[in-house]
Amino acid sequence: MKLELLSTNVEVAVVTTNLDAMIAFYGDFLGLELQGELEFPGGSQRRYALGGNVIKLVTYDPPPPQPAAPGGGRAQAGIRYLTFGVKNLSGLAEKIAESEYEFAEPLTEFEPVPGMGWLFVTDPDGNWIEFFGTL
Repeated sequence: MKLELLSTNVEVAVVTTNLDAMIAFYGDFLGLELQGELEFPGGSQRRYALGGNVIKLVTYDPPPPQPAAPGGGRAQAGIRYLTFGVKNLSGLAEKIAESEYEFAEPLTEFEPVPGMGWLFVTDPDGNWIEFFGTL
């Protein structure tokens, strides 16, 4: 079967029980633009633009019985981190180092491609976000 896509963009839902801290991370710290809020039976979502894609912070009432599993792909199988491509990765690493947020893995230059690198940071729920790009 081949999908007939309505949209070529991806929307990723991050379910949280820690909405205020997650808004501070994705909206304030990362500077993702809030597209809007959507209420639905039993919950809500805040939609943040990431290029042509969307990161959705989703809450449910009642909240899910299991908390977020911190530790990225090394802790649990499944979809365990998001990857964002950015310019000036060194500048972002400095901003993270000066913030309340923690590196899961520090800035590392990608040896086969000089001038490119990657790092991982944890959001307030312990989800890993990978950033790669030009140093």
